[in-house]
Amino acid sequence: MGGHGEDNSLRAVIVAVAVNTFIMVLKYVGAVLTRSPALLAEAIHTTADVGNQVLLWIGIRRSQKAATPEHPYGWGAARWLWNLKSAMGLFFLGCGVTAYHGVHSLLDPHEVQPSLVGLSILGVSLVLEGYSFFVALQGINADRGDTPFLEFLREGDDPTGVGVLLEDAAAILGVVLALIGVGLSQWLHSPIPDAVATLCIAALLGVVAIFLARSNGRLLLGASIGPRGEARIRAALLADGVVERVEDLKTEVVGAGRARVKAEIDLRERFLAERLRPDLEREVARLQAGAPPLAVLEEVAALAARAAAREVARLNRVVDQAVPEAVHVDLELFEPDAPPPPPSPVVG
Repeated sequence: MGGHGEDNSLRAVIVAVAVNTFIMVLKYVGAVLTRSPALLAEAIHTTADVGNQVLLWIGIRRSQKAATPEHPYGWGAARWLWNLKSAMGLFFLGCGVTAYHGVHSLLDPHEVQPSLVGLSILGVSLVLEGYSFFVALQGINADRGDTPFLEFLREGDDPTGVGVLLEDAAAILGVVLALIGVGLSQWLHSPIPDAVATLCIAALLGVVAIFLARSNGRLLLGASIGPRGEARIRAALLADGVVERVEDLKTEVVGAGRARVKAEIDLRERFLAERLRPDLEREVARLQAGAPPLAVLEEVAALAARAAAREVARLNRVVDQAVPEAVHVDLELFEPDAPPPPPSPVVG
């Protein structure tokens, strides 16, 4: 699980929208001049990217809303919801329309007009897409911490930055495919390579869209922070002398860089007794002095309850320090399974 990546993701999205808007205009101009299906496919691809990245920006803004009584853990999941909408747009608009155009170009081919303009536009697009990709990659590396790169792509808690990175990577590959298609079509005087490149671009967009849909759907369904993070939580608790064991540890990602942790902990009675020794000795003296036994027992029970509550509060801070993304920590005292009730007496 990554850290707090809101600023990095937002920067990557803004750069991607600005770059892709400029590239989109260039590609449409090139498609009109060259009548290249691959270049038109790239223009459609970039249009989908711009729309999708606007959706990502909306998701980031919505996810930053403060928690409310109706949403006590915040609005972090709004980011994944809008990311999922973005992935659907990439699939239907980017992949679907591009695939339709590629098939149409194969069934009704027309000659691609030789032009250096189209190749030049694709070359400029490649450079600009590379810059956007580099910005997104910087954000990913800043967010993932010690998490391996591929693991963060698959299991990270902020698919926004991952989405921008993969869309930029697909854009770069798409430009390369379009360059190959346009170049071969002009060299061979055949529209077939250009149409095939268009279909390859569509397939590429479909793969990226499905991957992003899966990533965001996993988080919307309540994914855990993963074995690595849960192991850190368990180790931090067990390293504290007062904790004997940790039971029923559950985690849930509730936003980018934010998680909920719930666990039951079994405290060592000897440690609690040592910390309560002065108070217990005082209550024993009261009992020996003739204080009512029930009053002394009530005070001892209250002392034990307050001591356990203090330890739980302190252990919450231990978890916060071990896993900074654990912003909602709910630790409960472990309660062994109660024995079954005695059988009811048989009447009659």
